[in-house]
Amino acid sequence: MLITTLAWIVLGLPLAGALLLSLWPGEPDRNLSRVIGVGTVALGFVLTTIVFFDLLSRTPSHRHATNALWQWINVDGLHIDLAVLVDPLSVMMMLIITGVGSLIVWYSTEYMAEDRDYRRFFAEMNFFVFSMLLLVLAANFFFLIVGWAFVGLASYLLIGYYYEKPSAVAAAKKAFVINVIGDAGLVLAAFLIAKTFGSLDYAQVFATAPTRLGGGSFTAEMICLLLFVGCAAKSAQIPLHTWLPDAMEGPTPVSALIHAATMVTAGVYLVVRCNVLFHLAPYASDYVAITGAVTLLVAASIAIVQEDIKRVLAWSTVSQIGYMMVAAGLGLYSQAMFHLLMHAFFKALLFLTAGVVIHALSGEQSLNRMGGLHRLLKFASFAMLIGCLAISGIPPFSGFFSKDEILSTAMAAGPLGVVCAVAGIIGAAMTAFYMFRMYFRAFGGPQREGGYHPHPHMSGLAMAIPVGVLAVLATIGGFLQVPWGRQLVTDWLAPAIPDQSSVEASATVEWLTSLASVSVAAVAIGIAWWLFGAGPERRLKYAHTLAGLRHVLLEQWLFDDAYESVIIQPGRDLGDAAIRTAEPDLTQGIVTAAAGFSMAGARGLHRVQGGLVRTYAFALIAGAAIVGLVVVLAR
Repeated sequence: MLITTLAWIVLGLPLAGALLLSLWPGEPDRNLSRVIGVGTVALGFVLTTIVFFDLLSRTPSHRHATNALWQWINVDGLHIDLAVLVDPLSVMMMLIITGVGSLIVWYSTEYMAEDRDYRRFFAEMNFFVFSMLLLVLAANFFFLIVGWAFVGLASYLLIGYYYEKPSAVAAAKKAFVINVIGDAGLVLAAFLIAKTFGSLDYAQVFATAPTRLGGGSFTAEMICLLLFVGCAAKSAQIPLHTWLPDAMEGPTPVSALIHAATMVTAGVYLVVRCNVLFHLAPYASDYVAITGAVTLLVAASIAIVQEDIKRVLAWSTVSQIGYMMVAAGLGLYSQAMFHLLMHAFFKALLFLTAGVVIHALSGEQSLNRMGGLHRLLKFASFAMLIGCLAISGIPPFSGFFSKDEILSTAMAAGPLGVVCAVAGIIGAAMTAFYMFRMYFRAFGGPQREGGYHPHPHMSGLAMAIPVGVLAVLATIGGFLQVPWGRQLVTDWLAPAIPDQSSVEASATVEWLTSLASVSVAAVAIGIAWWLFGAGPERRLKYAHTLAGLRHVLLEQWLFDDAYESVIIQPGRDLGDAAIRTAEPDLTQGIVTAAAGFSMAGARGLHRVQGGLVRTYAFALIAGAAIVGLVVVLAR
């Protein structure tokens, strides 16, 4: 079929780009690196658009196709094909990855223009895009895990891109280790799925799950909990969230790609893809929702005190993914995907605009050395304002429609839904406050004393155009699904995400929830303006208020300290003890004993093999005599 052929081509393009740039002899011309790096992703977006319109022209029941290149594994009845699944869910993810991804890669051509490893950067970015496409196109859990692992490897390479910085290397290792923990959960879930269903193929597993598992069975709960371990690590949900803010050590376009279009959305995608399984595991689903609600509040509280502009956005990503997990845990799968789509628009916009500021200030990221930038960077100021309004859920920007759809529907999803919706409304207030704290401190007020150079250098079209496109999408994107009109996202996803929850909020609940979330966000923006915009000196006046809580928030609720005390340091102590005791007595003793045995054997052989002919002749005659004696006695 045409759509599956195009899907294979879309998957292969960034892989070809990564291989071509990696294996190119010598250092290619930078224009060639740009053409390959941007062109493969952009062409993938064009082909994905063709696939989208092809599916759109079909009836909903025919909007899916699977294509296998060959059978990869056939062991004891377990068949695993190298196959792609093209359906509304995978195509939606492909559009995000290639569409937003191509804008980010294009932006990178100017942002990274002075970097010495230009070719390596685009090779790794292409590999990242390929890995994420493999993850979402996989037709079975086996190749999902392969893509999942490749995404972890790509993030390790890009987070540690500045490998000469110890902090970047440490951040890359931290991201890799935490994601490997998630990978272990995913692999264990796959083993349990294979044992239960005799297959790892999505179609067979999901079709037989209701009869093989049954609702609320122990096996269903275990499979979904193990799957969520992988989701929590990849999407930075508590307690596996601490790697994501440290990932800001990578270049800003990398941060945008990880946060907006690829890696952190993978966990949400997997929960939604496995909606049949999670529908059969109510306790696991409740745990997903509770984890999302806790994460969105904890991450938002940490973002309030951050001084690094990229770390504010990093913690906001953790919080926003929490909203998606709340929706997915409550069975509101299309709402989760709608917010994922809108988040791709406004989060990419926010990161790329922050990159414009950082680029203009020659690498400066601290809000303490910013201020008054509106007069100097008007375009960036306008774009950042749109992004802040969108993520804060202010109408008519995109975040208003997606976030409020989650909150209003959650209100109708039972007691847990009400609790999660209240947490989401509180989170909306915190989001508006910390985002406009960042905005007013960077763009409002006077220039900070001792801050940046008074004449920052402006960005060119390669950075400005992607920012402008994303600003438009963050402004109007929400109208794809409006409460009073046709819900295009839900209709599109319906063949891949059946309405498992049957939850629908009344018009009264929708309006009241929207009024509450917008009101608290508006009040929070007003407070942020009063503290950081109208009177910047007030920030210093209240800086030491609740100093203890502020310290805890700066230390990120002490999660890293707890891991250091409970896991990392005991591991070091155990290793040190092993070096002092087990190493010399056991490990080294075994090696020494083996060496001694070999040397003793060699000395014995040395006496026999002395090189004297008369000794060899005597041994030959003696041996023959012994053999003859044995033969005679045997008769």
